Amino acid sequence: MPSTTSPTRRPGGILRPATMRDHDVHERPSTPLELLFDLCFVVAVAVLAAGLDHGIVDGHALEASVTYVLLFVPIWWAWMSYTWYATAFSHDDALTRLLTLLQMAGVLAVAAAIPTAIDGDLLAFSLAYAAMRLPLIVQWLRSAHDDPAHRAFALTYAGGSALAQVGWVVGAVLPAPARAAVFSAALAVELATPVLAVKRSPDRVFHPWHIAERYGLFTIIVLGETILAVSVGLRDVLDGDGGLGSAPAIVGAALVIAFGLWWIYFDALGRDALTRHRRAAFLWGYGHYVLFAAVAAVGAGVQAQLQLDAHGEVTDHVVSAAAVAMPVAVSLAAIAWLQQAANGKVGDAVWLYLGAVVACCALPLAGAWPVAAIDALLAVVVVALVVRELLSQRRITRGSSADRAAARRRPGAPR
Repeated sequence: MPSTTSPTRRPGGILRPATMRDHDVHERPSTPLELLFDLCFVVAVAVLAAGLDHGIVDGHALEASVTYVLLFVPIWWAWMSYTWYATAFSHDDALTRLLTLLQMAGVLAVAAAIPTAIDGDLLAFSLAYAAMRLPLIVQWLRSAHDDPAHRAFALTYAGGSALAQVGWVVGAVLPAPARAAVFSAALAVELATPVLAVKRSPDRVFHPWHIAERYGLFTIIVLGETILAVSVGLRDVLDGDGGLGSAPAIVGAALVIAFGLWWIYFDALGRDALTRHRRAAFLWGYGHYVLFAAVAAVGAGVQAQLQLDAHGEVTDHVVSAAAVAMPVAVSLAAIAWLQQAANGKVGDAVWLYLGAVVACCALPLAGAWPVAAIDALLAVVVVALVVRELLSQRRITRGSSADRAAARRRPGAPR
């Protein structure tokens, strides 16, 4: 029997024991508090994507991409840390709300510090990030106090998180060589903490359906960056003095790509890994970092393309085309890897890998083709993968129907 307990109100009806939730319930939908928490990350991801967009437009695509990839790590980890706490312990009482609202304020402070971090000044970003994580550490300590059965699990999370925050702050004030070493150590502590913590739990500490929904909602957030980029970029084009240029074609392709990635993710990936075994669940959870970062980068690339096209500043068509082609390729490869490594579906992953390869092969054409044509080719690749997924599901449905019909025809089978 699981050692989870149902929440009961303390005297006064304001606080509830922060004990492990019952993970045997059939459904565990996201709460309004979790949805509000996600809304703050819309801002953080948008600011980070804007930095990548500006770097591409200013001719510093490589440097901007590296900075984007590195800064996306703490943003993603802050969201993921709260999500896995909430699936384990979170109950909607007054203290939980206040501590979570403090985290939301911290996320907005982190978003405000992103531009200075992009410029190389990491102190404000590190301080804001550490302050944002403190309320979650308090929540872990509270759960350790209220739930003796999972005390070791919660204390491991609290201790690892606190140690990592010290590393982020100390690293920010050190010179560059030492800073990289301390930041690397802090990141290693962050990533290792969940692995060590779950080994100290007597039972499962998450609800598979809830986690799958939460990750799906964050996927929608990063996909929203592409839709936002389309809207902002098209507005800038319409407000300008020049013509539309290639903007309609870029916008149309971007929307098809965004809708196609949404379709592929929610139809192809699924949540099998979360119910297979612990290693598969970790691969599924950690592997989403690459997917989230790549999908959000698609929006930044689209906006950069629209700005360059509007001002007639496209001097390097390969870089402009790569601003969308590479994130699309990485997104497809990330979904494929999750299918293969976490879900164990190698056959389905092959087609997604093939789509990623085709997206990369479009780059050599950028010298001869306009950027809008490259984007159109990427849209065709994504649509082809969607069609392939539809046909695959149709075959599965037909096979299941045929199996049920054959079972009914067997002698003695119930009619």
